[in-house]
Amino acid sequence: MDTVISTSLLVMLARKWHKLAVHFDEIHKIFSAVSDGKMKNGIHLPIRIAAGVLLTCGFLQHMSSKTADLYNQYREAEYCGWEMQNFSHYFASRNYSFIFKHIRYNILILLFFEFASTALTMSWSCHDLMIILTSIGITFYFRQIVERVQPFKSGVMIANEKFWMEIRSHYVLLCELVKETNGSLSLIIIHSCGKNLYLLCYELINISRKDESIFSFVHHWCSLINLIIQTVMVFYSASMMHETAKAPLTICSRIPNFGWCSELERYIGQLKSDRVAYTGMGFFHLTKRSILAMAGSVVTYELVMLKFAEDTEGVGDVKPCSNLAFSKD
Repeated sequence: MDTVISTSLLVMLARKWHKLAVHFDEIHKIFSAVSDGKMKNGIHLPIRIAAGVLLTCGFLQHMSSKTADLYNQYREAEYCGWEMQNFSHYFASRNYSFIFKHIRYNILILLFFEFASTALTMSWSCHDLMIILTSIGITFYFRQIVERVQPFKSGVMIANEKFWMEIRSHYVLLCELVKETNGSLSLIIIHSCGKNLYLLCYELINISRKDESIFSFVHHWCSLINLIIQTVMVFYSASMMHETAKAPLTICSRIPNFGWCSELERYIGQLKSDRVAYTGMGFFHLTKRSILAMAGSVVTYELVMLKFAEDTEGVGDVKPCSNLAFSKD
């Protein structure tokens, strides 16, 4: 069910993506014109590294899940004495009986559904990836503003009103980009944070189990590490966008009185009043405080879930060698 929701949200985002990509391209052209070519390739490397790390971790976690499933189901068949024509046929009937009870088993059909399962599972990582990559991109442009304002921190150099007018106009353009991007990603942000919070608690419960195979144990640790990496990257990249947008406020507050002008005063007023951050439809903001709040929620719910798991241990478990272990039943 969650895979269907994940895919549906990505389809909804795809419909808005062209307009959003055009907006990003317009911003890039504006900032490239004032940077004298210094930012030409600077944005590419962090985006590629973030995408590579996240997709690699997601793929390795999925492969550890499949490895654990294959091993556990093979040992289960041996233990229960279930007859197998071949293991691939058994695996298909074990996991895709809702398909193969209607059509004849074929290895190519099995491979197709395994590919589809992998692609749909990777869509979970794509949610986090979209938040991270857009945050990195917008942070990069806010950093250009910080670098242009930085020389005036000491008060030795004084900028004219035209300079601050340009800085403020670029800041407003980026705020509008943040607002538009957040409008496109708000549902994905809610789903990403809710999914990561739930799965962190779930995998912590799984790790505490003592009766699972070594492959299941490794899989649960891989899943937990992957979730921690994804969650930290999401909150860190989004919070850095917020922090970088506010960074010029400290610099501007040190400018002496004879360097002030109306445009600088308007810019400082906007820096103080605007909250440049991603939100989950206005329910929460992705800032550094959100990281601590989420960590506190994980600890709180984990303590409750551990107590609940202890009280209900064994309840609802499928007995060994039961036909209920098969999806077709």
